[in-house]
Amino acid sequence: MRMIGLALGVILALSGQVAASGAALVIANERHADLRDARGAQALLRLEGPLAGAGFAVDIATDLAAPTMRAALSSLAEAIDRDGHQRVIVVFAGYAVHAGGTAWLLGSDARAPDLATIDDAGLRLETALAVAGRLQGGALVAIADHGFPGRAPAGLSPGLPAQVDVPQGVTLVSGPADQLDAFLRGAARPGTILRTAAAQGRSLRLQGFDAPYLPFLPDGHAPARDGDDRAFAHAQAQGTEDALRRYLEDFPAGAHAEAARAALAALEMTPERVEEALAFSRDERRAIQRELTLLGFDPRGIDGIFGPATRAALTAWQRHNAHDATGFLTRDQVFQLSAQAARRAAELEAEARERQAEQERRDRAFWRETGAAGDERGLRLYLERFPQGLFAAVARQRLQEIEDERARAEALRDRAAWDAARALDTVDAYQRYLQDHPDGAFADQASDRIDALTEDILPEPPDPQIEAARAQEEALMLPRFTRVMVQQRLAQQGYEPGPADGEFDRRTRRAIRQYQRDNGLPVTGYLSQVMLARLMAGGILRLLD
Repeated sequence: MRMIGLALGVILALSGQVAASGAALVIANERHADLRDARGAQALLRLEGPLAGAGFAVDIATDLAAPTMRAALSSLAEAIDRDGHQRVIVVFAGYAVHAGGTAWLLGSDARAPDLATIDDAGLRLETALAVAGRLQGGALVAIADHGFPGRAPAGLSPGLPAQVDVPQGVTLVSGPADQLDAFLRGAARPGTILRTAAAQGRSLRLQGFDAPYLPFLPDGHAPARDGDDRAFAHAQAQGTEDALRRYLEDFPAGAHAEAARAALAALEMTPERVEEALAFSRDERRAIQRELTLLGFDPRGIDGIFGPATRAALTAWQRHNAHDATGFLTRDQVFQLSAQAARRAAELEAEARERQAEQERRDRAFWRETGAAGDERGLRLYLERFPQGLFAAVARQRLQEIEDERARAEALRDRAAWDAARALDTVDAYQRYLQDHPDGAFADQASDRIDALTEDILPEPPDPQIEAARAQEEALMLPRFTRVMVQQRLAQQGYEPGPADGEFDRRTRRAIRQYQRDNGLPVTGYLSQVMLARLMAGGILRLLD
């Protein structure tokens, strides 16, 4: 934020042959560190031109913390005593709170003060009134009251109180910023009576000194030419359209009006303004970015936003085409860019067609060499080279047919082997079937038949591993209830352990062996601690139903 001629608020008297009319301090606290912005507060910064033109030594300050506000007001008091000013204007725009008849103008560092800390967060209005009161009859204090954002802190109320104790000879005006702006511009014109100027604003309140026939600046007030020169010099120093327009608003027939209009016209013809006048839509900006990309000037994205990367791409394109490298487009450049992009698009399309034709030629040739014969190896070679090729769908269909035929043949072989085993109906026949077809459609039936055929055969001498497994199961000392749950859990998982009666018969042992085989456990037919834990996991609640 700018602060003109202010170093901790030190107010300098205007130089020149004509003495200054007085001193003016304008503080606009719009942005705050911890509070919502006081929108519109900085509108009063435009008063600098009219006040300077009326002969005031003007200081502008924005977004001051409370200590800096007090320092600025202290420096203003010193300037009043030191420089012999006849009038003083103090303007504040921002948040304010009050308690009783006491009001505080909040600094930009304010958070949520209470009655104990409010003096640290703001400047007392009575202090500003007292400083202005050093020039009784020529003292004007204007407050653009923005209240307080949200609920005011406990013990405090937002804004200024309804009635303020204004010192003798001081005029206090408060209200919205836009109405205060018009009021203070009127006050800066010689012969303006403050009561009349305040009446033009519907929401303005004038308190304190109110002379019905005494103008704030007398008729014939003389620093106009000197103020004209200073205002134009200030506008030139700022070099902005707003500054020049403010000068022309305040001095429409001033000595420098013609020069100001010429300078304003030159600013309005900058590359930025020329492009701005084209009023590109978001889609038009995207189209320009696509055209730049097409021509090899990368804007780093096509989002319709002309950021630094897009400006750099435009600058490079302009330089390549012998234009002024401004990074901003003119109407003729837009047409040229579009024409170049259209030609390049046609070239790329032709190149793409040529590439596509060559790709198809290679595709067809390789198909003739491989997949056209219809054998599995050739079809897979074709799909490996051209997974999205012209004949990819045909190749996949033929491969599926080959795999279906293979599956049908395998099913027939499986059925024939099973029929042969059934015809013999021996343990050896079924075991050969399982050996040749471990995943066959009849594998479970073969296992069941083997168990049935061997049921009456005397067992072989005990296997040490089986004996150990039996001993491990006995050590578990499973109650009947648990054994029933084991049988129920096996049945739920698709095995056939027989009736859930807690008796582990041949069918239960077979179901245990099948479970162990399917789950990578030692196949013994006897329960282990690991199998019991796995079998019961997730099934306890269901078994209890």
